[in-house]
Formats: sequence, structure tokens, C-alpha cells
Amino acid sequence: MDGRSVRIAGAMAKAGVGLLALPLADLPPVVHAQVLCDGVQPELALQLGSVHVDEQVPGLLAWADALPDRVVLGSEHENSIRLEVRGFVDGVSVAVWTYLRGEHLVDTGGFLGLPLDRESHVLPLGALRALAQHREAVSTGA
Repeated sequence: MDGRSVRIAGAMAKAGVGLLALPLADLPPVVHAQVLCDGVQPELALQLGSVHVDEQVPGLLAWADALPDRVVLGSEHENSIRLEVRGFVDGVSVAVWTYLRGEHLVDTGGFLGLPLDRESHVLPLGALRALAQHREAVSTGA
């Protein structure tokens, strides 16, 4: 193994041990995991597994509540909004993300106030909580 492979294997081990300390049985599932080790700090990227639009934002909130030292990021694209929660588990950066698509995209983009620039912008955790409540109200017609 070269030095980079050793760093990736070490990051996987540290992230695995750290993730096992989280209440994984209570968290929404992920469908894809990727270990990135391009720089000094390794990163674990987890894509949320929920395919139903009403489960995506609450799913991110569940991960946000479980991850220590978390920050919420959002980026708006032409046909989607990427929402991400980042935290640190045993010294490894963990990013849990999903893409929002569909009929409520314009409403969601306006609600979050994200510019259409494909850049990541920090959002307050409260904005994600408010978005979940807003989307629930819109979907139920309340």
C-alpha cells in the first residue's frame, strides 16, 4: 500500500468506529458511502437513501442531531438543490447529503434564499428545521 492508501484505510477505520458510536438504528439509511482523502483531512461522504421528497429534509435533520460539531450547507443548481450536513466523528469529517428535486424546487429555493450559483453556502440549522415544517405544510395543504 502506498501512503495515500494507508491514509484512506485509516480514515475508513476511524470513521467506522466513530459511526458505530452514533445511534445508527435510529438514523435514516444511506445508499452510498465514499471516503475522500485528497487533502490533509479525510472525509466520509454519505448519500441519504430516502427517495421520497417528504423524507429527505427530516432525514438530514436526524443526522444533524446525531453529528457533533455540525454545519448545514446548501447549493442551488438549475434542476436541484443540494443540502448537506457536515460534522466530525473521531476526527474524520462526515458529510451527509441529498438532492432535492421536483415540483417544489422553486418554492424551496426561495424559502432558503440560496443564490443560483452552484456554490455551497452555510445555512443555519434552524433554516433546515423551518424548511421541514414548511414542506410538510405545503404537502398537506395546511
